[in-house]
Amino acid sequence: MFKRSLALLVSALTAAASFAAESKLSTLVDGYALPTTGEAKQIAAPISIHISNLTLELSSGDVAPITVDGAPAGLFFVGKGKYVYQSTDPIETALVTYETKRFKRAASSGSAGMTITGEFENALIRSGGIELPALTGAPALSLQLPLASHVEHFKKARWTPPSHLLIRQRLDNPSAQVAVVELGGPEENGYILDTIERKEERFIALVTNRDYESIPALRGALFDMTMAAQPVGRRRADFLQPRFLLRNIDYTMTEGAKGLMNLSIAETIVPRTDAQSVFRFNLENGVFTGDADFKPLHIDAVTGDNGKPLAFHFEQSSVLVELPAKVAAGTQTTVRFEISGNILVHPDGDNYWQLGTSYWFPRPDLNGEFYTVHSVVKARKPFVPFTPGDTVARREEGDLNVVESTIDKPVQFTVAHAGKYAITDTKFDKLTVHVATYAGSNEAASKQLALLASQMIAYYEPFLGPFPFRELNIIEIPELGFGQAPPGTIFITKEAFTPGLGTLNRAYSKGINQRFAHEIAHQYWGIVTKMGSWEEQWLTEAFAEYVSSQIEKELKGPNGYNALLDYWRSDAKLASSYAPIPLANRIESFDEIAGMSRTRLLYGKGPYLLAVIHRTVGDQKFLSLLRNLQGRFAWRFLTTKDVVETLSKIDGKDWQPFFDRYFRGQEIPPMPR
Repeated sequence: MFKRSLALLVSALTAAASFAAESKLSTLVDGYALPTTGEAKQIAAPISIHISNLTLELSSGDVAPITVDGAPAGLFFVGKGKYVYQSTDPIETALVTYETKRFKRAASSGSAGMTITGEFENALIRSGGIELPALTGAPALSLQLPLASHVEHFKKARWTPPSHLLIRQRLDNPSAQVAVVELGGPEENGYILDTIERKEERFIALVTNRDYESIPALRGALFDMTMAAQPVGRRRADFLQPRFLLRNIDYTMTEGAKGLMNLSIAETIVPRTDAQSVFRFNLENGVFTGDADFKPLHIDAVTGDNGKPLAFHFEQSSVLVELPAKVAAGTQTTVRFEISGNILVHPDGDNYWQLGTSYWFPRPDLNGEFYTVHSVVKARKPFVPFTPGDTVARREEGDLNVVESTIDKPVQFTVAHAGKYAITDTKFDKLTVHVATYAGSNEAASKQLALLASQMIAYYEPFLGPFPFRELNIIEIPELGFGQAPPGTIFITKEAFTPGLGTLNRAYSKGINQRFAHEIAHQYWGIVTKMGSWEEQWLTEAFAEYVSSQIEKELKGPNGYNALLDYWRSDAKLASSYAPIPLANRIESFDEIAGMSRTRLLYGKGPYLLAVIHRTVGDQKFLSLLRNLQGRFAWRFLTTKDVVETLSKIDGKDWQPFFDRYFRGQEIPPMPR
């Protein structure tokens, strides 16, 4: 479902810092960007610093305390040092082994887990809520200039600005422990301890990639490659409560000349855990065009409930917004963003643009995306715009074609799309299917696809429940070989519309019915039931893949289904050595073969495990499992823990050992006879 974005939204390396008003936020952003060093000391005896599972030993050199806005904020060190990071979670042992070898970090295994070790020559520790050692020794020369040089170099790191975590701790959670550590020297590494938002710690290799050196916006970039990541203060299997929920978006997007997007969006947010005054959103910095030219995105203004400007900081795909006072947990407030940029890119020069499933409007992490939608999209003629949900109106405003729509159930990943399309509408009882064919009318293919969609929906409804939308957009993409399914929408490539034309089309048309069925299944797995983290993506992809295979079985019989089983089993064998299913999205490699392992785990091993479960418990219990999951967790977040508990209750036996061994482990179960 979320395999591909047609307009690739990525981070710029340059900061886009803006403040709507002078505020505490602006002072702290500047302060954490370049802290002030205190009196430096010469290290007479090694100093050990312990932060959760990270140990730093400052062997020799100079060290100074740092302050931000007059308050202690960490340490800066220049000299000889060593680090030790301990990964104690066995689920990531294989992945830590692979990643450290791939990126040439020293690692060893032992009874306590994986140990990553190395040396550094300078270290910047920015922290909050953590007691650091008192500094003693003879005075040393000021470290302010070496610190400035260090900071300038690490600006190339493509990660969330350290200040965004540290500021939230300082203003809203002063008792929480947080840290961002940058280690420079023969190798460059980072470490993040976040007990506020993601409640995890990560040890990171910061590496360059020569393949991107020809792209000006990425030249010299330090890409953050996760070597190890462990939950802190929580269990990995549990749903992570978000800091706040995004409950509603109400936006108007207008296309201007030369791909200009003007977006005005009001976002209703609700703190979940405690009172908050600072909120963090994800928003991509811009888009790359086909010739690698970077088109930046700009936040022009941010305002609050009363229409007054709010202070904000936008950098490296992260937006921090400061409200004038804390908002109590459970109390909603509205933040309005005015955003612009020439990001309505036409892929490969084709006559369409897409604001896809990436962060083209400000959104929290997955566990905070739970929003209803009112949208108005205005596209320049002759482009026809599309948005998901119930159509309120289609109209014209001068040289603009306009669509207005609503979604009254909480969703993730809403999209907007426009291009040269002809629309064919077909009504089936409670569902209207809008089929949009690219660059001209194709009524025969449109009617056929609409009918096929209605038949597949009719197949799913007895065990998945009523189709979640009253309207379904099926939109042709003038490429080959993929599909995508945001709410109330299916993007499907051209072989679905003209399967008999051309050798290449025929090649990609193999399995097109199952791919189409897979994307329709996403309206249940991924839209009705939601994933709250990328570790749970198998709940959308593997479940959609498996239920679509049952349609393939109906169409092609047992042989077609058995061919899929063989394909899944093969993929599982190829990928399982890298990581277990929950960590599929953690496979951090520029290596294409390793990168394929993510797909093989989510779309291969995942459905294969479901096939084993199905064969083991039989049709009646397995269909009862699907009904219960879609019924009990409709329009809610679903977790693998919920799946295990529901399956165990239906089958009358404990399925946790199976999931520990084959889902969180790397073994592949045999298929029962």
